[in-house]
Amino acid sequence: MESQKSHPTSSERASVEDLTKTPYIRVLTYPRISLRDAKARVRQLRQLGVQELVFEGHAKVGRLGILGLGTVGIVVRAEAGSRLCALKIRRTDANRPDMEEEYRITSLVNRIEIGPEVYSHTKDMILMKLLESREIADWLKGISGKGSREQVKEMVHSLLNQCRKLDIMGVDHGQLSNLRKHAVLAEGKPWIIDFESAGTGRKPRNVTTAAQYLFVGGGISPALRRTMGVRDTEILKRLLADYKKDNSDYTYSKILDHLKLADA
Repeated sequence: MESQKSHPTSSERASVEDLTKTPYIRVLTYPRISLRDAKARVRQLRQLGVQELVFEGHAKVGRLGILGLGTVGIVVRAEAGSRLCALKIRRTDANRPDMEEEYRITSLVNRIEIGPEVYSHTKDMILMKLLESREIADWLKGISGKGSREQVKEMVHSLLNQCRKLDIMGVDHGQLSNLRKHAVLAEGKPWIIDFESAGTGRKPRNVTTAAQYLFVGGGISPALRRTMGVRDTEILKRLLADYKKDNSDYTYSKILDHLKLADA
């Protein structure tokens, strides 16, 4: 069984007590159905205060809509108390025994207002802020008319500044070379999400990998360069190479100057 992209599904709810039954157990213990694991995870959901899962979203497991599926976890909507949250459930075939490190890193970057706020966690789950988001590429397609360039510049500046903060903190996200899946727009600003591959034991490369995606090799690069009036990527590549060496405020400011973002 594989998750597949589709049109948004109709919403379906299941109480925690029903999650050991078909078809909900397929999500709770994805990709290998296990009643033993399902019962353990139901206990964890109760620890988190979750009463219901809400199955809706553009991705699917069987007939059930979900918010997302990665190599480590599957993300669904969850009701905990009076709050609608995002719940990340560790895949049963994940390359890690628990969600502890992802929770630690995300809590760390939350201190500098990056990433969706994490509320609590257990061995196999993280409960966090739900972002009603859209992909940057979709947002760009809808931007036009007077002031559109300034809106795009403001978004890019905010995103790169978040990357710069991560670099200063010494946290490498690890997956920003595929920014489409790891940055979204919500509440009027960009959010870096999904810190499952992040680490503090290696040299951070957040600014360089994000800028490469945005302006050089990403799917949105041509449209973004055109909207922002960026014509010379060779200069940008040299500036990024310099930044990669020294990770300094001075070199970062030169990147912003070249992209005409210093006053954005």
